[in-house]
Amino acid sequence: MRFKELKNKLWFNIFIRLAAVFAVFVLVLCLSNVALLVRFFSQKEKKALKEQITAVDSLDLSNTDTVVKVLSEINEKYNFDVEIYNSSGRILYTTHGSQMMDYFSLKNDKFVMAHEEMKPLKSQKLSDGIVFQTAVRRFDGAEFLLCTKELDNGYTAEVRIQKQLISNSAAVANEFIVIVSGVCLVLSIIWVFVFSKQVSRPISEMNKITKNMAKLDFGQKLKINRKDEIGELANSVNELSSSLNTALTDLKATNEKLRSDIELERRLDVMRKGFVANVSHELKTPIAIISGYAEGLKLNVNADSKEEYCNTIIDESRRMNKLVLSILELSRYESGQMPLNMQNFNVFELCGDMITRLFAGKDIITQNLVPENTQIYADPLQIEQVLKSYLENAAAHTPDGGTVKIESKQSGNVVRISVFNTGSHIDEDIMPQIWQSFFRGDKSHKRDSTRFGLGLSIVSAIIKMHGHQCGVYNTDDGVCFWFEADTAGTDDLPAETTDTEK
Repeated sequence: MRFKELKNKLWFNIFIRLAAVFAVFVLVLCLSNVALLVRFFSQKEKKALKEQITAVDSLDLSNTDTVVKVLSEINEKYNFDVEIYNSSGRILYTTHGSQMMDYFSLKNDKFVMAHEEMKPLKSQKLSDGIVFQTAVRRFDGAEFLLCTKELDNGYTAEVRIQKQLISNSAAVANEFIVIVSGVCLVLSIIWVFVFSKQVSRPISEMNKITKNMAKLDFGQKLKINRKDEIGELANSVNELSSSLNTALTDLKATNEKLRSDIELERRLDVMRKGFVANVSHELKTPIAIISGYAEGLKLNVNADSKEEYCNTIIDESRRMNKLVLSILELSRYESGQMPLNMQNFNVFELCGDMITRLFAGKDIITQNLVPENTQIYADPLQIEQVLKSYLENAAAHTPDGGTVKIESKQSGNVVRISVFNTGSHIDEDIMPQIWQSFFRGDKSHKRDSTRFGLGLSIVSAIIKMHGHQCGVYNTDDGVCFWFEADTAGTDDLPAETTDTEK
């Protein structure tokens, strides 16, 4: 991977920044040790020198055992040399060489040792009589940090330490700190690398998920099982994604429903306009005929044709009345105002009666294949209207010598009644339109006093009131119309069902 691409990685940026912080911290620690550790040690030693010179000052010099014990402890604990000498420079006690302490503990006055003089380089006198000095020993040039004080009996106590020991201790401490700092730096870099990966991975996943959310894709969820703020943020992102997904789904459903409503309204408007146009077309001709024949009668154009004129006016009036009644009937069905008298009845007998009445004298083979005693739960008069429309339509489109048959098939609590007739097929493109008002398969609109194109519209409205469906499909040698109804004894009745008494 190229460095430019690596720089764009979140974990790499976190790693570089945290590693730089640790590196700067270690560097500052090492530099401060080199520059300040000797001075710090010196201050600590000065404080210890002052404390120990005060402890020596409180000793009873006549008690040799106590003095030797205390001085030995100071030498062992602090690595300080302690000397007590008189005004002539004779050393009474010293920790410089352990054998000297043996002589002092035995009170051997034969051994005389003189205090070695040092050349002071810097001197500082405190208020309590304690003097701090930086001095050089004359015979070897060794530099010491020493603290002196005159005691009450005229003696002088001196506590000192060689400055080289302080420098060596500081150097050892510096070396140790550098090693520890290096190890800590390496461990911290490893830890920072792991930490940056752990922090950047969920953030990168969140970034990916939020980009998908911006594209309205809410299918992916964050799988981050953490109890810290990042885990809470991941849960919040998941909740936001779910909320947006729900809102988007609801919005889509609302838009789809609105689109459907608009489309339905558009279709209804088209149907309404078509309905008005069809009604106008159906009424225009009879009105014109009635008007023309009435004027002829008024003017007594032909006295011999008076009866013919009157019969024509009566026929056209009846045709107009039948059309208006059919339109009113369709309106009542579609508005749900037609009450249903629901009851159990034998649909086999109804089919047989309808075939006998409608096909008497016709050169058409009829078959009632509905099983005997087939009971359905519906309004007998309305189902008779449905069968009448189907059978009249079949009779009109079945050629001489053709076949019309009625069948039934039960599935659960529903019975499907099918009316089949041989003849030409219905064009698949116009099948949805045949259920519309005033639709006719032929576009010529030939005058027929008995058919207005409302029969199938009324059938559709009746079956919908029963809470079922109807339809049509082409067979190999003809067409089949069907409708469904409840079997006898069904408790679940359509919501629209009412009794005649109501």
